[in-house]
Amino acid sequence: MSELVASASWQIEFSGGTSIRLHVADAMVCGAAAERVYRQAYDVLDGRQPLSVTVAGLESTTDSSRKLAQLCEILRAAARDARVDAVSISIIVAADRIAPQLVWASRNEILGPGPVYLLMGNSLLRPSVDNDVRRRQDEFWLQFWQLRSTGLVRAAFAPLVTSPCPLLPSESADSIMPTSFLQAPAGTAWVPKSVNVARFANDRGEINSCALQNYLHQCIRTGDAAHDDLVWPTAAMRHDAWLNRRLAINVTGIGDLVQRRSLDPTSFATLKDLGGVLQEIRNLLCDYSRELALQKEYLPALDLVYPAKGPGCDVLRLSWQKRWRKALQFAAIRHRNLLAMSPWSMFPSAKKVDSRYCDLLPLLEHADVCSFPPPPCLQHWDINKFKDFHHRASAVLERRDARQLFAEQV
Repeated sequence: MSELVASASWQIEFSGGTSIRLHVADAMVCGAAAERVYRQAYDVLDGRQPLSVTVAGLESTTDSSRKLAQLCEILRAAARDARVDAVSISIIVAADRIAPQLVWASRNEILGPGPVYLLMGNSLLRPSVDNDVRRRQDEFWLQFWQLRSTGLVRAAFAPLVTSPCPLLPSESADSIMPTSFLQAPAGTAWVPKSVNVARFANDRGEINSCALQNYLHQCIRTGDAAHDDLVWPTAAMRHDAWLNRRLAINVTGIGDLVQRRSLDPTSFATLKDLGGVLQEIRNLLCDYSRELALQKEYLPALDLVYPAKGPGCDVLRLSWQKRWRKALQFAAIRHRNLLAMSPWSMFPSAKKVDSRYCDLLPLLEHADVCSFPPPPCLQHWDINKFKDFHHRASAVLERRDARQLFAEQV
């Protein structure tokens, strides 16, 4: 354990990149609108930054493929002029707007083989009694399952980014960050760091809590400083970095820890045991972010949700101010988001993907933000296992999001 901690790197894993949202209607016309689409992509690519593009405006019509192709042509021109390979551009689409094979064919033909993310919603994930809906769902899953061998067509199903601070609302996550694979609002600024919990455990799976705490605190300190020191690619990211100071402490190695502890992944006791580990990590992160908020200043975004803005009587305003100051003392933090997780972290890293580990997916409820990196090889999964994994993982996140609708008393 001492060798592990001594060799641990504190360097922030940040390699740049940004996400933008482009509307297909702008790409279909000549003139200023199309030039604006080109310029947004070119400015990022010319700075040698990885780019992901959320495609807005697609509709469930036969015309969607042509519109997507037109946008990809503009992206190819921007990449050519910036002298970068267009295969590095990630394409993000709403999964119910265009068939997976059409998305893959358009991007493959025009930009080359690169990442495609399908943002999945209830229309594909919830069972339906309507025959037409069920037919469309079946067609989607068959195409998506057939494309799994590419390793480049991936689903994302965490539509909201939450915060451990009860004073802050959830946010719509309409994009994928190109280097950290986080599903997040387009144009936001994140400092990611990975924490493999199995590396802080001995052969019996016993975690060195002191070493893990020191590492987590160091991740927050260096991440907090990075928000001030990094040169963010766009004005939107610079503003978001100041306003929200987002961190993504991505917890991995959960399946490996289960193996070291010789636990049954299908047992409720195992789920409870691992839930305790993640809750401890979450508490450590939140407590230290609050500590930094007291030492420095709390998150600027909290000022935007102050409830006593605008006209009102002095007595009511003073009452709200008193309650708000009390709430800040209890709940104010330094970073809007802290804990990140991937559904694939539930599976051991050194073995064939065992579907029994799907029973650990409820652990995703601890995450503020989800990441969707390249999946492991799933060639041995049939379509039913493939669908079951996505349905179960998305259901967990739906339960997490539903709880966010009920405000915590502060």
